[in-house]
Amino acid sequence: MVKVLIIAAAVLTIAFAAPTERRKLSIYDLLKRRDPFPEPKYPVPPSIQANIRLLNVTQRVDNFNAQNLDTWEQRYYSNNYYYVPGRPIFLFLGGEWEITDYRMTNSLMYNMAAELNANVLYLEHRYYGQSRPTPNVTDENLRFLTPEQALADAAHFIQHIRTTENGAANSPFILVGGHYSASLAVWFRQRYPHLSIGAWASSAPLTSVVDFDQFKVATALAFRTVGGDSCYDNLELGFGRIQQAVDDGRWEYLTDAFYLCDPLEPEDVPVLFTVLAEMYAILPQFEFEEYIAAACANIEYFEASIEGIAYILNSFIDIVGGQCIDLDYDAIIEADRQTEWDAPAVAVGYRQWTYTLCTQVGWFHTSGSPDQPFGNTFPIDFYLNACEAVFGDNFSALRLNANSDRFNIIYGGLQPEVTNVVFVHGQHDPWNVLGRRTNLTDNAVAIVIPGATMGNDLGPRSPDNPEPLREAKNQIVDIINEWVDEWFSTI
Repeated sequence: MVKVLIIAAAVLTIAFAAPTERRKLSIYDLLKRRDPFPEPKYPVPPSIQANIRLLNVTQRVDNFNAQNLDTWEQRYYSNNYYYVPGRPIFLFLGGEWEITDYRMTNSLMYNMAAELNANVLYLEHRYYGQSRPTPNVTDENLRFLTPEQALADAAHFIQHIRTTENGAANSPFILVGGHYSASLAVWFRQRYPHLSIGAWASSAPLTSVVDFDQFKVATALAFRTVGGDSCYDNLELGFGRIQQAVDDGRWEYLTDAFYLCDPLEPEDVPVLFTVLAEMYAILPQFEFEEYIAAACANIEYFEASIEGIAYILNSFIDIVGGQCIDLDYDAIIEADRQTEWDAPAVAVGYRQWTYTLCTQVGWFHTSGSPDQPFGNTFPIDFYLNACEAVFGDNFSALRLNANSDRFNIIYGGLQPEVTNVVFVHGQHDPWNVLGRRTNLTDNAVAIVIPGATMGNDLGPRSPDNPEPLREAKNQIVDIINEWVDEWFSTI
């Protein structure tokens, strides 16, 4: 109840504050591609912190064209504080975000490194952060942004470590990943099984689905499971009231309620609903169950009013300081067309991720299902039209659907041909719909953690972890130890 009252007080403070001159906050700052599993930072002994290094490895721009000798520098972090030559090496694959060093000391992977005398590495994904294979991100240059290229980068990186790190030539590699990078870890085991002994895949979506309407259904299920039917009903009622305000043409009221920088217009409505629904989806993705409960209580406290629904979006901006949200559809499309590395949509990885979605995997969080409370204003056509608007007429629904089918044939969907993989999902994580939630084989097993959200298993051991999470972490540790013991028993 204390948390709910704090939230309510914050909303009331915002409501009665006198805003200063408005400062625009783009949706790229709201929806930027983030390292999906941040953990609280605990004090790190200086001797260990000093051992964390940010390094580069030279990679080929095109791993599959022997005539293209262009190269680039890929970043990675290393922490070999506990490493004994010949012992295991954990390789965390970066995804659609910029790598940071906190995972090198604040993760279950790090806890295990201390126990196994292992090295810990964290490889940044091409086209994200400062790992830039091309001078810019034009459509032509983005053709090198594919999972196949990223997997080949990881394969070459492992060879680089084995030939440059003392004692690493005989070290077994264990791949780790979260969300998309967890998918990469699974696909790496399938494509390059000789280069690792196993993969720990946390929240890995494995199937390409263009119209991923089940994401919003699963998001709503998390709120219903935690907050009961009343939470779901209040969400649906609140979003319905927003739609009614749109139907009534209350544009000025909606502009003020959501602290928009410019007057809301009809073409901006799908953007508003999309962004608002995505902000609610942040909770079952990036927070713990208690935050979902607090959001439900807050919506009920404000009787499912538009202002009560808007609080989660408005809490991400500095309203008192005059910040506002820029939801202009035309401006968003134009920003997404920019191709320089310092362009806002590029700097946070938004354009790059949009390219991946529009060309191969889809994964569009649409409002196509009636079994969700977030309205029906962002169907699949909204996303497909945006793909064409940003990348041109060649990026059509026909092309994406064909590429999606090809993608699933290549990678196997929910039936990848892999061994020594542990698939881990949180009960409330909406992405688990596309993941492997049952054992594939005796040596490719699945763990679904009750009450957990996305990637909770990747965080360090903590006495604050709920019992199901502690049990899951222990199970993961046991599985990986079995891989290591088996490998060393054969050499």
